[in-house]
Amino acid sequence: MLRSTLDDLLNSIYGDIDPYSPPPPPDYFLNRMILSARNEDVDDINQRILDRLPGTESVFHSVDSVI
Repeated sequence: MLRSTLDDLLNSIYGDIDPYSPPPPPDYFLNRMILSARNEDVDDINQRILDRLPGTESVFHSVDSVI
């Protein structure tokens, strides 16, 4: 599927996400993914999708070493 802009691509894959409706169930994302070779592109795509989801954003930090 060829799309001319990133917004066109996001709308064709995630177009039914509405910021004023409840979030989709987790399995909604199982068959919808966009692959990218560059992390900065992934960060941009993820942020655009998160902006479409309802609610407030929560950030959880983790520790990668034994304390």
